Amino acid sequence: MIDNKIKVFEVLLDIFSKEMYENKAYECLKTILRGTVEALNKNNSEIIAYSRSQLKMAVDGKPAAERMDTKDLGKWINDKKLNEYLERVIHQHRKKFEKLGYIPIIKTNDTNGGKGNERRYWLDITELTCVENEDDLNQKLDEDIIFYERVDSSEIKLSWFYRLIFKNGEIQNKSIRGLILLLIVFGSLLFWALYVCVFAFVLVREGQSFTSLDLLFIICLFAFSYLSYKYWAKPIWNLPEHRVIKAPMTFISLQEDHADIEMYRDRERNQLTRVTRFKGVCSICSSDVVLRDGKPDQSIPLVGRCVESPFAHVYSFDRVNMSGNRLK
Repeated sequence: MIDNKIKVFEVLLDIFSKEMYENKAYECLKTILRGTVEALNKNNSEIIAYSRSQLKMAVDGKPAAERMDTKDLGKWINDKKLNEYLERVIHQHRKKFEKLGYIPIIKTNDTNGGKGNERRYWLDITELTCVENEDDLNQKLDEDIIFYERVDSSEIKLSWFYRLIFKNGEIQNKSIRGLILLLIVFGSLLFWALYVCVFAFVLVREGQSFTSLDLLFIICLFAFSYLSYKYWAKPIWNLPEHRVIKAPMTFISLQEDHADIEMYRDRERNQLTRVTRFKGVCSICSSDVVLRDGKPDQSIPLVGRCVESPFAHVYSFDRVNMSGNRLK
């Protein structure tokens, strides 16, 4: 049984290592999982259980745990949040656990709470039976649900210029590279604004005749300015608020069709920006689903669109849960 536990927990740990989820359930489960795997590798078969206060300390640090009232710990994390999240991960990566014949489960102690009698959580495994109940079957066949996954940042081919800024596909916002990126974005906008002003001044100087060629230059200049603002400057400006945007074409290599830029926090609460790609499998036709602009048929900025039927098979995009629902 210990060998089976190690195999199941290592698969789960591999999933958590590749998918950088950002929610409390993920952080808590990862804390429990690491402690459990470490103990099993040392041939320690004892239960490695964590209380809510211990999880809060591991996730947000000791000062945050000490400041939080014990009554609020149940709102911060509870059985429902942990179980729902773990079930979602198992459902998304079900084939990996089917090969092992076991799935991870969360167990708790029976307690009514109270001082010195905290609820504790630990991980165990249970056999994955071939016979599933009707609710599970309906969930697997539900055409209104889709699950997304991230492509590793190192697999995205960047343009040669941004390859110098994004190390392995990501940067820390408060760093030299992050500052350089900001200078490039806003410096380019300022430079272009000055260029437009100088260009206009040269055309209208006294005694200068206005020709059709000048008019063509002006139209091209404003058209290029509009396209640069809409497809390059504006998406980057929206990144801190939207958290995920489509990567401007200048960011990626000509060999790449598309990519996404995501802003997130790591475990040390550092703000990072990475180039990645979110993708899923259409639950209707099994084609690839990629993020595209929501407009004109949707009001939200980004949606998941099936590459074969981009306006009929459309899904919402939840970056935290890495899932989405079909949009009618």
